[in-house]
Amino acid sequence: MAGGSYNLPEDRITITCLYCDQAQEVGRKAMTLTCRFCHKPLRLEDITIKGYEARRAIETCGIVTIERKGNVIADRLNCGGLIIRGKVKGNITSRGPILVGPEAEVKGDIIAPAVAIGAGAILDGFYNIGRK
Repeated sequence: MAGGSYNLPEDRITITCLYCDQAQEVGRKAMTLTCRFCHKPLRLEDITIKGYEARRAIETCGIVTIERKGNVIADRLNCGGLIIRGKVKGNITSRGPILVGPEAEVKGDIIAPAVAIGAGAILDGFYNIGRK
């Protein structure tokens, strides 16, 4: 095969831009890229938060995990998926499902295709669940 076989289809994944909602293929091991439609930078890596973090924004096309002792205060959390075991204060937009553990506390609005909530979780906000 001419050109080599280092770029096989299984080495690529499809991501959706957090800003323009356009789908595009990227290499499976890519950590960042610039959207070829809106030209904004995108993080692709998963993020795990184990302690206190206050940020203006947490944005990644990957999955954000907030551990039990994690406490996040952010204006916006924009991600490909979210697992909450700790506390979150801020508005959340997820392209994938959100899993809320039984000890979790969420204060803020959520937009996501699906949300699974453990018994005992504390939720405070407006929730828009389902596809656009």
